[in-house]
Order: sequence, then C-alpha cells, then structure tokens
Amino acid sequence: MSQRRLHDQAPKQMNITLIGYGKMGKEIDRLATERGFSVVGRISSSSPPLPENAVRQTDVVIHTATPSCVKQHVEEWAARGKNIVVGTTGWYHELPSIQTLVAQHNVGLVYASNFSIGVNILFKIIGEVANLFDRFEEYDAFIHEVHHKGKLDSPSGTALTLGNILLSRMRRKRELLTKAPEGAIKPEQLHISSSRAGAVVGTHCITFDSAADSIEIVHTAKNRSGFALGALLAAEWIHCKRGLFTMEDVFNDLFKQNTSPTS
Repeated sequence: MSQRRLHDQAPKQMNITLIGYGKMGKEIDRLATERGFSVVGRISSSSPPLPENAVRQTDVVIHTATPSCVKQHVEEWAARGKNIVVGTTGWYHELPSIQTLVAQHNVGLVYASNFSIGVNILFKIIGEVANLFDRFEEYDAFIHEVHHKGKLDSPSGTALTLGNILLSRMRRKRELLTKAPEGAIKPEQLHISSSRAGAVVGTHCITFDSAADSIEIVHTAKNRSGFALGALLAAEWIHCKRGLFTMEDVFNDLFKQNTSPTS
C-alpha cells in the first residue's frame, strides 16, 4: 500500500462499479469523481444489465444496495474475479456463505457495520474508554442510536459493533439487550435502544452513568460524505488483495504505516 494520505487522489487506473444507486451510491459517485476514481458502472434495481466491457474494466465493486441481495451480488461478482466492498448492513447471518465464496473465487472483500472514518475512530476510542470504566462498577453503560425512518435494520450495525466492543472490554457485561426490556434488566445485560424518525443520517450515543455523574460520547453524522469517503478508502485498500477483511483491518494497516487519515 502506498503512503498517500486519505485526501490524496486514488490511482487513475482504479475503476469501480456501484451496486445500489440511492443517496449513498450517488454520494460515493460524486466523491469518486473528485478523487480520481473512474466509475464505469452504476447498477440499480431498474438499470439494464451492465455492458460486458464495463464488467471487464471494473477493479472493485462497492455495494450499497439492500441486505437481501448481498449474497447474490457477491456470488456474481466474485465469480468474475472482482474485489468487493460491502457497505450494506443487516446481512451478517450470511457471513459464513460469503466467506466461502471469497475463498472459492480467491477475491478480496471488505465489509463493515459503518465505513465512516469518524465512526471507525470512535470504535477505537470506545475500546479504550471501556477498559477504564471496567475498573469502576459504579458506572453502568448503555447505547442509544437514532436513524432516519427509512432505515431497514434496527438496531444499527454500528450500535451492535459498539455493543460488542463494550462486551469485550467490560467483564461485567456479557449480553446485549436489543429489544425493549420487560421489567428490570439484568446487571450483565447491555441495553441498546433505537429510534427511527425523520431524516436523521445517524447518531450514536454511548453513556457511562453512575449516581454521581454521567459521561456521554456521541457521534453525529452530518451527511453521507464520511461514509462515502470511507468506502472509497476501503476500495483502494482492497484493490489486488485476497481474503475477507473488515474496516478494522484497513485502519490497522493505515495506523501501522504511520499514515494519518485526516492530516
């Protein structure tokens, strides 16, 4: 991987095809053009089949369509030998099948509950903070997330990732509670609550609460550009790699090479 910083342009030979051309797909398209990627295909539910020459030119596919079609599209594009970035959530029950397809066709695939650069930094921050609070049983932890009324999955994949980070770092928390509790929750449960309303892009609040005080760590997405930029970063990173990866692998590689994504 080169030492280019995140705001530098991608290599000119990098050709991508977008599967899913809603708000997120259009934002990726806009930023891709600004950063020197070539978008050779745009696939939506109503678009005609992609011309064969566009298929051949594609280096990496970025998928932001519905969760129900992830396996089908991974199967189609992996069989063509194309690397894939899956920006859709809500399909993780299919992960064993996806892993088999990736290995069978010897391609590269990156998936994540959230491709936002800020959120992936948040994941690292929460891991460190949870280690500190694990020492003080006076503090309970919980998560609340808010998204637009059209979001399909609840709780969000990001909230589940945050919850699993807390479970891995706080010994007294061993179970995620993702539905409304019936009565008092158990001390070992970590409650994740969700709201769906309006046009909220995405807000995640992690709270550590005690009788004495509360500490809140909040990430608020102002628009979709952070997610789109992260998906392009993942596409550039997975180019010519083989295997199944997460965004954590991408960031670990960046930090290992002492490359600051925001400087």
